[in-house]
Amino acid sequence: MKLKQLASAVILATSAVTAVAVSPLATAATYDLTLAPVQDKSFFNFAQSIDNTGTMVVVSESEYNPPIDLSILDFENELFTDRFEDPEAVQQGVFSNADYQALYAYVVNGRSGSNGINILIQSLATYRSYHGDTVTADLIPGFDVIDETFEDYTRSAYSQVNDSVGGDFFVGAGSTPFFKVDYTDEDSNEFTYIVNDTLTQAFVEANGVTTALPPTMPGDTGINGFSEAFAINEPLQVAGWGSVALTEDYQTDIDECYDDETRGDTPVELCIYNLARSITAGSYRRAVTWQLDAQGNVLSSTQYGMVFEPAEDEDSTGYTSTAYAINNNGIAVGTSHTGERIIYTLPGGRAAYYANIVAATFANGETTELLPREENLSSSAVDINDDNWVVGTVLRENNGVARNQMFIYNIDSGESEYPQGFFQTAAVTPRAINNNGIVVGEGEYESDVQTGRQLRAFMYDMNVGEFVDLNTLLTCEQREQYTLVTAMDINDNDEIIANARYISTQRYITGEEVLTDAGDTVETDRVVAVKLTPNSTGSIEQCDGVEEAPYERQGASASWYGIALLSLLAVFRRRVKK
Repeated sequence: MKLKQLASAVILATSAVTAVAVSPLATAATYDLTLAPVQDKSFFNFAQSIDNTGTMVVVSESEYNPPIDLSILDFENELFTDRFEDPEAVQQGVFSNADYQALYAYVVNGRSGSNGINILIQSLATYRSYHGDTVTADLIPGFDVIDETFEDYTRSAYSQVNDSVGGDFFVGAGSTPFFKVDYTDEDSNEFTYIVNDTLTQAFVEANGVTTALPPTMPGDTGINGFSEAFAINEPLQVAGWGSVALTEDYQTDIDECYDDETRGDTPVELCIYNLARSITAGSYRRAVTWQLDAQGNVLSSTQYGMVFEPAEDEDSTGYTSTAYAINNNGIAVGTSHTGERIIYTLPGGRAAYYANIVAATFANGETTELLPREENLSSSAVDINDDNWVVGTVLRENNGVARNQMFIYNIDSGESEYPQGFFQTAAVTPRAINNNGIVVGEGEYESDVQTGRQLRAFMYDMNVGEFVDLNTLLTCEQREQYTLVTAMDINDNDEIIANARYISTQRYITGEEVLTDAGDTVETDRVVAVKLTPNSTGSIEQCDGVEEAPYERQGASASWYGIALLSLLAVFRRRVKK
């Protein structure tokens, strides 16, 4: 339900400074911080959601010890083998830390190089999802399968889980596993292509069984559509989006893939794979809700249009509607294009035209615009609680620059509120609201710069109007180690799952520590998921040496583990379960 657009690069770039306090109000509770139990799986991991059972969902990035298929690598090529300390050992599957790192770098960078996707190189998923408490974590594999060669999952299929309910149902999106296609072309050249047939499809995992939540395209199109699921409620209704129809030209391209005479000198699997990568340009993407049964099977689905109807002769593939959250009343919220273009200036940029989007509700088959359009440049709804309070962002200009501002709106009464962040012009991005009327998210935290402002996690209690820096509710010892950058979700027990930055020992892709020639460890910035648990007996601590905000930037540190190895731009969308 939350629109999450934070990856490790983004978080570190906007948080690599010493934590500084915003004085909390006296009524604020304190919190105990616990690391999510996935630190042994990957160097970077990200908070997604926490439901009322306390079950957390976490996404790990570029996990340790990925399986490498040596059979498709060219060990006769010196340009390839020269990167290793011991090429013969590597060919036999015996790796030093440095050689495993170099091999992983070759696969990841070779697959997604500057010239596009190299379909002859193994594909490794950047992200996989886990659920658990503060002690154990279990994999949510999505569509991945066990590979007999490695006696483990292929780790070629990504899974990004966004929400859960009851600790048993998990929804998100993922790809299908990649597989080999051996092909000999007309000139007798032999190739082994590494492809799959679905790049992104929504799924639900119910009691350990994964079920696809298909888009609502009619009939057999010959290709799997795109879909994503962001939220699930207690009645087992799921909110997301799907490709609901194809353009005529795109359907013609699909048909030609299956025709030996029109496909050309290429296998059908590769033709479909290449087409699937461009499906967003050949399909109509609309908000969708799915109704599940107790086993996670789809009973029905409803697609929702936009707040306007495009002209019949208009190319409307670029217009979308998306549902990010759904409450237990069955009301979904999200965004819709309006068909209009507006001009504004973003921080650090120039005035430009942008497609206009507005916050919308999706219920009973109808799409409804939420806020007065004339008051905002754009708007987006990211969550809704069971009292029908909606939280999201509006884009408004201040001194000629457009920044996000938080809004809270009640569907029943029409009441609205626009809370200020850490200072007057600070951008604020909410992520979740619980049934206690508490909102969490992140806000810009320094006022003396115009671009690249630092971020801090906040908690806002709409009942009393308190906007609090969550860092100030930790102990001084925890604040010395961690900086809470964004709070992603909050349940009805006021437990919070958040992303934190802290300094950690740099590690190889094997998980082993990186050592200098002198045998010393190397420290670097890290982003990790943490759980914040209310402490009814705790008291707010005044920490020595902590400045009062707004503050002056103190210099950013952006040392990077494997920056050339990691795909650090991701869009995480998540939602909170009520």
